Amino acid sequence: MEYPRCLLALSGLACWTLVQGTALAAQPVSHSLNDVIQAKAALLVDAQSGQILYQRNINAPYPPASTVKLMTALLVWERTGLNGAVHVQVEDTLVEPSHIPLRPGEVVAVKDLTYALLIGSDNDSAMALSRHVGGSPEKFAALMNARARSLGCTHTLFKNPHGLPIAGQYTSASDLLKIFEAVLAVPQLRQICTLRQLVLTTQVGTQRIRNHNRLLGAYAGMGPAKTGWTVASRHTYAASATRNGRELHLVILNSVDKWTDARALFDYGFSTPSPHPAEPKTRTILANADSHAGP
Repeated sequence: MEYPRCLLALSGLACWTLVQGTALAAQPVSHSLNDVIQAKAALLVDAQSGQILYQRNINAPYPPASTVKLMTALLVWERTGLNGAVHVQVEDTLVEPSHIPLRPGEVVAVKDLTYALLIGSDNDSAMALSRHVGGSPEKFAALMNARARSLGCTHTLFKNPHGLPIAGQYTSASDLLKIFEAVLAVPQLRQICTLRQLVLTTQVGTQRIRNHNRLLGAYAGMGPAKTGWTVASRHTYAASATRNGRELHLVILNSVDKWTDARALFDYGFSTPSPHPAEPKTRTILANADSHAGP
C-alpha cells in the first residue's frame, strides 16, 4: 500500500542501516551513567546526524503501553488528514482506565479525538479512531503492523490501538524510535505532542485534559513526547528535546522511573560534542546490539 503523503513528510528522516559486525562510533559512556539508567532498553540519538549517543538492548522486545498511540495517530493522520467526524459506538467506550469519556451516539471530530489520544492518552479515543479508519480495532491493528514494516520495524507486533495489556504485543527501542520519528516528521502531530493541555467539549461537558508528560515545561528544551505505563510494561517513553538548536531523540522501555532516566540521558546527550553537521543522517547499528550500553 502506498503512503504518498507520508513519503513526503518522511523525506527528511534519518535512514536506518543494519550491518552485522559494524557500528557507528558513539560517545564513550561512563559506568556511573549506566548505573543510573533503570530502563531495560533505551536509545538516544542526535536527530540531525543520526549518531547514537546511548544504546541498551535496542532490539529486545518489550510491551509498549501507550506509546502504541504514536502509530495510531500516524495512521489516522495519513488516512484522514485529521478531517471528518466519528460516530461513537458502544464498543468504543468499553475501555479503562484513561478515557474522555465518550458517550455512545455522539459525534466527535477526528481532530479532537486525535488531540485527546496524544495529550490525554485516552483509550476510548484510540478505539473510536481505529474503528473509524480501519473498520474495527482488529483490522486497524493489521494496518498498524503493515505500516510498521514499511518503516523498517522488525521487532514489533501490534494487537490493539491503545497499548493496554494484551499477550504478544511488543516493540523495541530501535523500532519505536522509527515510529516516533515518523510522527515528528508530521508538523501537525509534532505540535499536538507539545501541548500541555487540551480544552475539549463533548457530551460529558467541557474539560481540561492534561498532558501526561511531566517533563513538559519542567525540563529545559523538552519537546514533543508520548508517555506510557502499565503494570506489565512499566514506564515507556518516546521524547524529543532541543537545546541551542540541537535536537535529541530518546526512547525508553521497561523502566522503573522514566523521568529520572530521561533527565539523565538527555543531560548526558547535551553534554556530548555535537556531531559535524556534514555527517550523513545514517545510523549503522549492530544487528545484535541487545546487551551493551554505549559503543
